[in-house]
Amino acid sequence: MMKKGFECSLGLAFTGRLLQGLLTGLAVGAIALAETTVLEAIRPRPVSAAEEIRLTIGGPVSFSVSVDSLETFSETGEIKDDLRLLTRFMSDENQATLRQVLQTKIPYDVVQIDNILYSTLGQDALQNFGKIIKPHPDINGFKGLRGAFITAAAQAGPDGWTLIDVIRKFPSQSVDLNGGELLTLRRSLAVYFSYNTAVIEAIQAQAAEVATKQASVSRLKDLEEPGPYAFERNTLTLFNSALRQTTQGIRLNYDFNVETYLPQGLLKPAPVVIISHGFGDVRDSFDFLAAHLASHGFAVVIPDHVGSDLDIRRSFLQGDLNTILSPTEFISRPQEVSFVIDELERLVATSPDWAAKLNLDQIGMVGDSLGATTALASAGAEINYARISAGCDRQQFILNLAQYLLCQARYLPPRSQQLSDERIKGAIASHAMGGGLYGPEGIGQIEIPLMILSGSNDIVAPAVAEQVHPFIWAGSEEKYLALLTTGTHFTAKPGRPGGAEGIISLLVGENRDVGARYFKALNVAFWNRYLRQQASYQPYLSARYAQQLSEGEPLQLDVIRELTPETLERAYGQAPPIAIIPEPVTSVAASPARGESVLAEIRRTGTLKVALRQDSFPFGYVNSESTWAGYCRAFAADLRTELEQTLAVRVQLVELASTFENRFSLVQDNTAHVECGPNAIRSDIEGITFSTPFLISGTQFLTRRSQVGDKPAPSNSTANFRSNPVVRGTRVAIVPGTTTERFILEEFPDAKRVLFPGPSGRSEAIRALAEGRVDVLASAGILSLGEVQRQRLPYADFTLTPPRPLTCEFYGLVLPAGDAEWQTLLDNFITRTNVDRLDQEVPPNLLENQLETVDFCLNQSSG
Repeated sequence: MMKKGFECSLGLAFTGRLLQGLLTGLAVGAIALAETTVLEAIRPRPVSAAEEIRLTIGGPVSFSVSVDSLETFSETGEIKDDLRLLTRFMSDENQATLRQVLQTKIPYDVVQIDNILYSTLGQDALQNFGKIIKPHPDINGFKGLRGAFITAAAQAGPDGWTLIDVIRKFPSQSVDLNGGELLTLRRSLAVYFSYNTAVIEAIQAQAAEVATKQASVSRLKDLEEPGPYAFERNTLTLFNSALRQTTQGIRLNYDFNVETYLPQGLLKPAPVVIISHGFGDVRDSFDFLAAHLASHGFAVVIPDHVGSDLDIRRSFLQGDLNTILSPTEFISRPQEVSFVIDELERLVATSPDWAAKLNLDQIGMVGDSLGATTALASAGAEINYARISAGCDRQQFILNLAQYLLCQARYLPPRSQQLSDERIKGAIASHAMGGGLYGPEGIGQIEIPLMILSGSNDIVAPAVAEQVHPFIWAGSEEKYLALLTTGTHFTAKPGRPGGAEGIISLLVGENRDVGARYFKALNVAFWNRYLRQQASYQPYLSARYAQQLSEGEPLQLDVIRELTPETLERAYGQAPPIAIIPEPVTSVAASPARGESVLAEIRRTGTLKVALRQDSFPFGYVNSESTWAGYCRAFAADLRTELEQTLAVRVQLVELASTFENRFSLVQDNTAHVECGPNAIRSDIEGITFSTPFLISGTQFLTRRSQVGDKPAPSNSTANFRSNPVVRGTRVAIVPGTTTERFILEEFPDAKRVLFPGPSGRSEAIRALAEGRVDVLASAGILSLGEVQRQRLPYADFTLTPPRPLTCEFYGLVLPAGDAEWQTLLDNFITRTNVDRLDQEVPPNLLENQLETVDFCLNQSSG
């Protein structure tokens, strides 16, 4: 049975690494043949389906390797004639790697591999590798690969299946590997091989040089050994009102467990260390570190990130969830960390017992893998949406497995999030993933003490791209790079007998107990130095101590405090295959700062001006008692109370009516400080910006059930829906000037559009639909259903088609541009209060529809 901590690699890591390994072995030989011009054209013999792999170098020049020869090589090491031409250009090491890849048994059954490969991550990976592995030179191998993997898994024995099985199930006469794409692959592989080697050697050389100038460190304090304190381990269950992915899908409220390790016998409150586990991992994986730190007098807190833990992974593989990693995790995890700190502050403020145990002025954070991504965000790294978009371009070949996870963030709303928590005074990021998520711009925002731990043989989150380059970018003056040579993505955690090592040792690596000992020692030194401010621990964070600690050990540890691009360029001897400091990516230019901030104006005038809609149930509307009501009305009242507490002044609320036509201009000309309504977040309107999203909706068609009858609902595919008679040739009601109108014009040009302009347009369109004067209403689903409810029409008489929206729009508050203080206040306010307001102001049927929309828009965007 696989060790729980290892399972964070998932089937994607298995299949991705195996494909990489196969391509690596074949590419090295194939490209060597091409470059040395010794290739002769070998015409493939006639074969049945998937009996050979054919490599095309250019034009008619190609050669083939039979699958039988590969299988013989895998089992015995014998190199037959058709394989000999290839292997003569491969090193012994590459040949051994290819054999290991071909022999590896993959333990996922057909249901699990089907779920993996139909997920967003799986589809991205297959589209990527399908650029090279093809059934025909002009056809992407995406569908062939997916079918081959699923068939191989379905027909596998109890021990699993291999890549040989997959190749034999590939649905074509031969498996074509394109030479041009292999050249691209070779350049990518340089990151893992020649450049990676040069970078590791440069770090080792620099550490060795620095160590010669440092005094030997006393071993009187053996930081690898347990400290003098006993500790208590307990579990807290916290309840959070926030939008969150769970094993039951997207939820507005959820609870989660937090493990606490509290040292006993201290004379004063203990510094606090929060540990964030990795993707598909569990809290218990870090018991070794938590117990060690607690024995040295630190209070340790480990939250269970319920949206990306082991239970989520299992639920996905069983088919209970449609996503393996929701994009919300990049936001929810650091917000969850801040929520835990909030709860600790509440406990300390209300309980003398807790107050005696925790020093909340001394909080540090450790993260591993995706937990390290979380730690970087909490430490100050900002998500760079423009860089994500550039790095996740599907036209590129992506070899970095971590990038597949990070690319999920491209489905987040196009709006910066304030995720850092100033209460965190230092961070340790182990095997971090985040280079493509934050970029140099984002990681450069980290100014607190930082340690990045890296494994030279990490093939999940490659050391160079995900740890070494980001170390250079970090803005902290107190930063450390700890390198474990021959370490993998899992080396900082101890291994267990019977774990994953027997399944794929190349991925897991060896000497994990040694790496775990180093990790414990570095944590004790770092937190004593930067939480307790004990300068006597500074020598334990040195190149010399790392040298002493790993002397005679099978795993080398090097620690450095600075590294420059010039050092790496000299070590490599040419331009690196990936930029050490990437060029800036095009993004929306920052707006100039306002002359007087909104908060300053409210403090001076005592007036808050909020613009609200009157035609958009449940956001803002006039109810049956002719009273203004809705989500935005409640928001305005709550914001007034918040400002009175924040500014310590009496605030008068002025409510202004906004319309679809003037909603932006009211904020642009400072008539209103904020406008609340169904406003899709955009970046093309001068003078305004948007808050963090508070709701998601999208275009759907409202129809009368009598029109649809018992016909099955069409799929979410726009192409399939276009041919449905509910739309083609029918009268479609539209509110003009909306994003929906543009969508209908582009996607349904044959529809007969009937326009309903003005503030009462949607209301009139609903009446026209009820009376049969139009056939469907195209609008945001929540607005259509909301208007049906507002008019008290029989809810059961209408239905939304398709059940999932055809577009996805994130709704945010309209704010004045150039006022970061006002924007930050409102972002934090929404994050803290939005769930309760939705619960109270949005009817249950609409809220359920909203949660389904959120789930789809965030988790199936690439489906």
